[in-house]
This record gives sequence, structure tokens and C-alpha cells, in this order.
Amino acid sequence: MNFVGVMIVIKAKNSNEAWRNTFRALMDSGEDTGNDKYYRDEPVIIEITDPAPEKSDPLFPMSQEDLDVINHFITTGENEEQVVHEWTKIYYHRAFDEPNRQIEFMINKLREASPAGEAQVSMWDKNIDQNAEISPCTQILWARVKHGKLEWHTHAHSCDAYNKLLMNIQEFISLQYYVAKRLDIPVGTYYHFIDSCHIRVKNLAEVKQLLKLMSA
Repeated sequence: MNFVGVMIVIKAKNSNEAWRNTFRALMDSGEDTGNDKYYRDEPVIIEITDPAPEKSDPLFPMSQEDLDVINHFITTGENEEQVVHEWTKIYYHRAFDEPNRQIEFMINKLREASPAGEAQVSMWDKNIDQNAEISPCTQILWARVKHGKLEWHTHAHSCDAYNKLLMNIQEFISLQYYVAKRLDIPVGTYYHFIDSCHIRVKNLAEVKQLLKLMSA
């Protein structure tokens, strides 16, 4: 892992390694925030070289059952009533709902012979989200075909490194696999860009206990 100013850059092989390394980097090298909401709060870039659907780290504070439901729902829309993360419901509907089904637009752009920068899904709807109680933290999903593989970029304005980060990475890797299958190409590198990757003050006791368990 490398540190450039206050930006944290993580390179990992898989999602679990990425979560652990990001979490540790925030705690070890993040700076004081000057507010009483976030204990740590830094911009983060994560590169995962071998993304794959996998069971979550047993220390992540969400059940495997809930994660499995989320990872299945994000590409199928099935069992929405069982999804415990309200933001995931937004992500699915913004990507898959008609009219102008964005996931199909992305896939069609990726099928073009020449690279197309417009191969994206935008999650923000100004007519709904500006004053909404729950609005999408993930802003844009972007992809390209590079060296015959599907490279994936997830851009988020914020993410809770303790409670949400591993879940977010895994659900969007699931979507990366869905699009790659539709294109009939292998999966390539996964990137996750976060403007505010944070640890909340209210979770500090649990966070410190998690660090002890990671070090055991």
C-alpha cells in the first residue's frame, strides 16, 4: 500500500484483502478530521487485480446470508424484500429500470469496435436525490474493454470502511461479472474510487476490537 499526501492507494488481489488493507490504512495513516462525526476520512483508490465472487471475510460485520442476497439481487432484482441495504435497491433500479435501461446502454457501448467513454451507469437523479433521506453514495459505474477483458470502475462520493466497504466492492464485482458474461469476455481489473472513505466515531469501540482481531 502507498500513501500520497492524504490519499490512500490500495492494491490487492481480492475483495477481502482490499477491505482489510483499506481499513488498516485508514486507522494507521489517516489524519484527524476536525469533526465529531468521522474518526478517519480520506480519499481512497483501490485496485483489485483478480476480482472474483467470494465468501466475505469472517470479520466483516454483515452476515454471509445478507451479502449473498445482495450480490444476487444487484444483477437479477430478485428477493428485494430480503435486501437489508436500502442503497443497493437504488443501485439496481437505477441500472436496470426502464425506460432507457442504463445497463443495456453500457453493454451496447462496450460492444462497439472503438472504445467508448460513455459506457457508464449514473446513479444520481437530481429530481429525487437532492432532498432524499436515502440517496446513492455510489455515483457512477464505468467500464471499458482493455486487452480483451472487462475493466470496471466504481466511483463513490462516500463509503463507511467498517460497515459497508466490503459489501460495496463485492456487489459491484458481481455486476462486473454480469456484464462480462453478457459480453462473453473475461473479467479484468476492478477499481474503486472513494472521495470520503471514513470510519465513524460512533463505531470506534467496535473498530478497535476489529483491529485486535485482525492482528491476532
